[in-house]
Amino acid sequence: MTSNTKQFRAVFLAALMVMSVFAGTIAFAGSAAAVTGGSADNLDPSTIDESTQQQHTFNVSYDNYNSDGNSDTVKVNLPDGVTLDSQSLTIKNATSGNEISATVSTSNNDISADFSQSAGENTTLYVNGTFTITAPSVTSDTTKQVYFNLTDANDGTQNLSKDLKIVNDADSPEYLESVVYEEGGQAKLEIAFDEDLKDSTLDFELYEDEKKVDSFSGSPDAGTGGHVVYNLNKVYTGDVTLKVSKNIEDTSSNKISNDGNKTVDVAPVTVKKGDDLNAYKGSNLAVIAGTTNTDVIVQSGEDEDFDAFQDGSTGTNSKVYVFSTDSDTNTGQYNITIGDKNYADVNIRDLGLEVNIDDLNVTTEDEITGTIEADAGDRPITVELLDSDGDTVEERGARLSGQAKYEFTFNASEDKLNLDAGNYTILATDNQSSVDAESSSVVVSKAGEGETSFTGERLVMDERGDVANITINVENADYATLSIGNDDLAFESNVTIEDVNGDGQVSLLFNTYAATDKSGDLGDGGAVYSTPSLEDQDDDEITSATIEQGVNSLLEAGRYPLEVRAGQDKKADSEAAGTLELTERNTTSIQTWTAPKDTTFDDTADLYDAIESNNLTQSNKVAFGDSQGDVVVHELKASGLEGLLMAQSNDDVTDKFFAEDVDTGAFELTLEQVNPGANREAYTLNLSKTNATVWSDSDNDTYFIRYDTDGVTTTEPGRSLDYGHTLEANFTVYEDEGNLTDADDGETVTGEYELVEADYTIDDPYNVSNAAGQTITGETTLAPGTELSIRARSTGDTQPSFLKPSTVYVTENRTFSATVDFSEQAVGDTYEISIDDSGSAGETTVDGTVKKAVKTDTPTTDTPSDNETATPTTDTPTTDTPSDTTTEPSDTTTESSDDGTETGTESSTPGFGVVVAVTALLAAALLAVRRD
Repeated sequence: MTSNTKQFRAVFLAALMVMSVFAGTIAFAGSAAAVTGGSADNLDPSTIDESTQQQHTFNVSYDNYNSDGNSDTVKVNLPDGVTLDSQSLTIKNATSGNEISATVSTSNNDISADFSQSAGENTTLYVNGTFTITAPSVTSDTTKQVYFNLTDANDGTQNLSKDLKIVNDADSPEYLESVVYEEGGQAKLEIAFDEDLKDSTLDFELYEDEKKVDSFSGSPDAGTGGHVVYNLNKVYTGDVTLKVSKNIEDTSSNKISNDGNKTVDVAPVTVKKGDDLNAYKGSNLAVIAGTTNTDVIVQSGEDEDFDAFQDGSTGTNSKVYVFSTDSDTNTGQYNITIGDKNYADVNIRDLGLEVNIDDLNVTTEDEITGTIEADAGDRPITVELLDSDGDTVEERGARLSGQAKYEFTFNASEDKLNLDAGNYTILATDNQSSVDAESSSVVVSKAGEGETSFTGERLVMDERGDVANITINVENADYATLSIGNDDLAFESNVTIEDVNGDGQVSLLFNTYAATDKSGDLGDGGAVYSTPSLEDQDDDEITSATIEQGVNSLLEAGRYPLEVRAGQDKKADSEAAGTLELTERNTTSIQTWTAPKDTTFDDTADLYDAIESNNLTQSNKVAFGDSQGDVVVHELKASGLEGLLMAQSNDDVTDKFFAEDVDTGAFELTLEQVNPGANREAYTLNLSKTNATVWSDSDNDTYFIRYDTDGVTTTEPGRSLDYGHTLEANFTVYEDEGNLTDADDGETVTGEYELVEADYTIDDPYNVSNAAGQTITGETTLAPGTELSIRARSTGDTQPSFLKPSTVYVTENRTFSATVDFSEQAVGDTYEISIDDSGSAGETTVDGTVKKAVKTDTPTTDTPSDNETATPTTDTPTTDTPSDTTTEPSDTTTESSDDGTETGTESSTPGFGVVVAVTALLAAALLAVRRD
């Protein structure tokens, strides 16, 4: 261990003395001159180290003080060589308690207070003050005196004095450092001093986490002189403190200069010469040398390209060097040199110790549970429950399993730990390395009577047949029991939900369609009751559900009372009331949307994104090709289907939608040909779960049905879809008294769309100019968002040949446009433009020829010079006065005629010839002179 310098020692002692003295009070008792004798309490501390500062607070009383109105003086006389740094002095009349006005001054390091008091005898006088002194340097211990004088004009001077010892501590022994470690299976405590000590004066106490765990006195178990080693019962891994006795002396009987409480290093991993071992980041390593004051070098990396490097020593009277690792230490191989030729290798790894709590909010009737995990198993650990002050409430020894896990439970209830409300953490410490990890804070609240309430307006609204979402707040309870309906409505049901994730809220999904023909015990809710699936936490659970009075048809529209109470007793008094209002359901509309071929969707979010980006557009025309056509999506708006389809938002409900017991009983979707033609039966599309997909946005009573026009067959043999056919989408909810609709003819919504030929419309021939930025535009029947490949390829004798490809997308108004650079092509070059979507419309081609781009001169306006601000204008020149602004021609291009003859001409401003130009220049020169 490294020894402290004398300079550090002096500063440390000075600080210690100042702190200890600052809190003290020095009391002197005495009497005025009229009283024989006088006394004063001890000046504590009465000893000060040389060249250090010390603050003194004193409280002196003088009895039988006789005042006559004359000026008296209180003076504090400091010894020679002692320097005064600051001062204060106050005087009080003890009888009245009033402070006496005094004039305070200093002279030659003395403090004086002059005052006068009205006539009076036998008064007690209090003198209070504080002064800071600096002790001089001395060659040996020196005793000086501090005087406290009261000069009474009537009774003379009363003098009190105390000794002040200034100590020369050059020969005092000094504590250096200490460490707890393990060697050869024996836990040890090494204490290092700067010189040899008397064994008979050794006296220590050892504390872990402020609790006394051991004490030592007399001869050590090992070591000699200033190297003191004691054996311990174990390697303590908490905060270890050593109390060093003030009675420890060196061999010359000089007492220790820095006694008191000392922090002890804990290094549970031992490294000796020849070792090749593993250690974990966050632990201290005790590098053991054969002799004291041995050099130790720690390095990682190879050669001199070190990733880390430490060069130190075990220190005076120590054989242990502490190699500390922390969160900033790199993992990897470290080489340790001990002395000249002794080596050891240590591989620093990350233990990965962590503490996870199951529930961060519990009551004083609950348990705190969780799991401790690490990257290495079968290791002893210490598990502590700490309060908000970091104090240990309970501690237990444990062991990580072979899977490197340990599950713990701390019972907060009164018959166990009886925890108070507050914040707690779990601290796990690896015994072999001292690596520790602390959990997040667990909030323990006082268990009280459970309380429940409804959120918001306590009114839940939905349509008959849908799934109602009822949310309940839960406080000081793990369960909430809800009652729905009453005897007057001929429907009564009770359901209990457990707040598994402990978030203080539970949500119940009530399937109003599935409640038909149900009664008695439903167990965990069956098809009638469920809880939402949560993404970031455990789902709440239904523990029991019953229907005491049921119905044999769909629940009627109306207002159903809701009552809730904490706990699992359905007969307990309710704590909050609400209402479930069911309204009539309806079938609103069906619309047709179209998307590019092969378009797929993962969920309704994808569908809405496609609508937003115009890749799914509403249309009554759908492109159809020889091999495949556009994708069709029907948007159905109908309420009251959610319960029948068991659908929640974004759910895929394809199987249920096309199930036989649904589409032949409650509703049906058909796609039938409208225009079969003469002597033909209209066909119907065979839609099923194998060629169509259905998504639900039940929150908005919306369902989407997607299919490919080339992926469906018809009910008529030999008949298939073709362009020119018109299809009608028909969605019907069948009449069924007491079910989804009571209407005599049921409820039907329809929508038509026509299959049109997938093709493109583009000018033929399609000519361009030999210039950049040439556009190739056209129209198509394909769905917006369809990707098109447009290529311009040279034909005939065109040399050099060229190919100009572009990828474009059909716009929302079913047009397309590609921009192509023809600036490098020669006039007369021929080419073929091809348009292809790799499917529906096949490939369309048109021919074209590169025409000459013609320049057309267009007047431009120069900006006035000389920083003069002006609005640019073009002045028409006259023969009289030239304009200040000169207009010059600029080139524009136009396409030439088919035979190559330029259709554009170069133009210039009429009358703007040489004479006018010269005149304009002269005018500009005169203007410049005029500005100068």
